[in-house]
Amino acid sequence: MTELQVVVNAVVIFYSRYGKTESLALSAGVGAIQARASVRFRKVPEIADSQTIESDSEWKQNLDRLNQEYIAPREIDLDWADVLVLAIPTNAPDEMNRYLGSLKNLSGKIAAPLTSGSIAHGEKDPALLALYAAAARVGLMVVPAPAETAADPVQAVQTHVRRVVGIARALKPHLAASNSAAAP
Repeated sequence: MTELQVVVNAVVIFYSRYGKTESLALSAGVGAIQARASVRFRKVPEIADSQTIESDSEWKQNLDRLNQEYIAPREIDLDWADVLVLAIPTNAPDEMNRYLGSLKNLSGKIAAPLTSGSIAHGEKDPALLALYAAAARVGLMVVPAPAETAADPVQAVQTHVRRVVGIARALKPHLAASNSAAAP
């Protein structure tokens, strides 16, 4: 089997209030598609109470749209995926951390954490560093985004995710072999 014949599945899991992180997630999905991965998009559910959301008309309007266009990540998505692209806003809401904290062990899967600020500020973004740690706690192999800042954030995200899919494609046969050897 040639390297490109190895199927890689990527689930892009994001949290977005106003659409900026959704755009980042969509750019990541394009990068995965460019690398010939199968892609699913999932939005982490809100944890804010309805009164807080209702008090911000832009948030409410965007949330209504997002809830029509995306579903929450499911266990079957995680079982299917080789790569998890995790995208959050720079202000690091608790939604993604709470979601990741609820997951089973995801050893053998690769994470590509991104924040809206990581593209502009590299790895100096505290939200990105916290996301790296949360992903590692559930057993994900974290592939950091490039530390340099990017003039074109869309291109930077797509390039990073293409690189992560390439890593997953190279590792997948080895991970499958080690998992079958470890089975009783």
